[in-house]
Amino acid sequence: MKLSNIILKEDYWTRFQPEAEKLEAEMRDTYNRDDIHVTIIQHSNGDHARGEVEIMSREQLRNAEYKNMKSFLKAKGFRITGGANFYDYEPNEREYFPDIKFEFDITG
Repeated sequence: MKLSNIILKEDYWTRFQPEAEKLEAEMRDTYNRDDIHVTIIQHSNGDHARGEVEIMSREQLRNAEYKNMKSFLKAKGFRITGGANFYDYEPNEREYFPDIKFEFDITG
């Protein structure tokens, strides 16, 4: 077997792309925001996936809206594992946007 077949056997980075796109569209519609971006990747051990909702806003969200987004994700069965409701800019480095990190078990 070729090494590339072994390495590329599991598609950790794009396996859940359709689910991420669907969740992103649903959240954009629900919150009437087009600055929401969702990514989901499979963890390398294969038993769960990790995701992030990033709101590309150059300011903190209203606390009620941020909490509501977390509740929305919990209602979908995701475990909230982190995130922060703040915006920060480090010149010549990067920008930090409000985000919510989550995960879920992979069955089957």
